[in-house]
Amino acid sequence: MKIATKFFGLIEIDEKECINFSHGIPGFENFHRYFIKKYKEQSPFLVMQSTEKTDLAFILIELEQIIPGYSIDLDDDIVAELKLTEPADAIVRVIVTLPEDVNKATVNLAAPIIINFKSGLAKQIILNNPQYSLKHPLFAPEEEKEVLQATP
Repeated sequence: MKIATKFFGLIEIDEKECINFSHGIPGFENFHRYFIKKYKEQSPFLVMQSTEKTDLAFILIELEQIIPGYSIDLDDDIVAELKLTEPADAIVRVIVTLPEDVNKATVNLAAPIIINFKSGLAKQIILNNPQYSLKHPLFAPEEEKEVLQATP
């Protein structure tokens, strides 16, 4: 299937690679289907692109690159909704906010995206944990210069 994208232009994707948010993403409830593609080969960033709206795309990053050991407990309702049978079936990503000054980029640790890569089901969950911030700094000062070349 061919779709127009925000960052990659017109590309062909395999429908099997799409993920589905049955209730949408908070603030974007009318859009349910997305696919995830690495931004650039050497970049730590991923793009989660809507298949339904060209200019709707989110920058994501793998949690282990930010906070090793980050863990969450999912409610049984969420486990059932995502049809998770094994913890290893779930991958967790967080949304990155990239302002004009990339050094001030943040990640939303309080609302991670959980994806069951086997079923293709996904959900953004809201954590009630003050330890996880909506605007956690992405870069420590010593990392800033190294990452700038890999940003979108």
